[in-house]
Amino acid sequence: MYIGDTDSKGLHHLVSEVLDNSMDEAVAGFATKIDIELTSEEEISISDNGRGIPIDFHPKFPDKTALEVIFCTLHAGGKFSDKNYLTSGGLHGVGISVVNALSEKLTVEVVKNRVCYSQSFSKGMPLGKLLKIGEKRISSGTKITFSPDKTIFSGNKFFNPEKIYELAKSKAYLFSGVTIDWKAPNIGENNLNKIPTSERFHFENGLMDLVRSNTAVEYNITNDYFVGEADFKEKFDLKEKGSIHWCACFNSYNPVIKSFCNTIPTIEGGTHQTGFLNAIAKGFKSYVELIGDKKILCY
Repeated sequence: MYIGDTDSKGLHHLVSEVLDNSMDEAVAGFATKIDIELTSEEEISISDNGRGIPIDFHPKFPDKTALEVIFCTLHAGGKFSDKNYLTSGGLHGVGISVVNALSEKLTVEVVKNRVCYSQSFSKGMPLGKLLKIGEKRISSGTKITFSPDKTIFSGNKFFNPEKIYELAKSKAYLFSGVTIDWKAPNIGENNLNKIPTSERFHFENGLMDLVRSNTAVEYNITNDYFVGEADFKEKFDLKEKGSIHWCACFNSYNPVIKSFCNTIPTIEGGTHQTGFLNAIAKGFKSYVELIGDKKILCY
């Protein structure tokens, strides 16, 4: 229901859910760096230097920390409140609890004021209480390490390095303010496509770098990139904050259209993509009518 299926796509959706939480911290302005380490075919760690998951005792469950409630209870995440995130990706409050429920083992480390706390779970159940385990150099952050439940992903229990590598790279393109470090020291012989064992992703030009990477081997009509953004609240007098960013270049052979919402790919499009394409078509039509060359409209 939440991840689609127990195939390879569903398995890697777990990775997306954890990574999206870190990206939400970055987009909200609280994190600048994300680390992804594929420690083995069956285990991955994702960490960020954001605010860190809350560790205080939960007001509705006095004997449990907020962290334990978030990891063990559906709809308990911070994304149901606009006080934490104006925009967010993932499954909106259920993602991390679903990852936890579908993991043979999951360990979370949270840093608050340079003090590190940790708690482990198995198949959605806590293996113990939240414990203080030491100090860290960063002032705050979250690290999640998990391995999928073999009884659920029995035929698809291994992570694909290429998929996760490309996922990490795509996220860095979508938000120029974040640096993502990729590490996969143990991929060895399974690295058929020669994925680097370590690489740093940081793209200052964001969407422009993404469009350039998708059109580098194609013939473009012009080398100009048309980039822009609009703020919903200021431009359209809306109550909710939000913005849209776009980048386009004119390619003569194989058009590539990619759209995203809160750094999540919208493979089937949506009103944001439709509106963008309609605006381009309207612009061409207006220009053709302006220069009086109606023959162009036939193409």
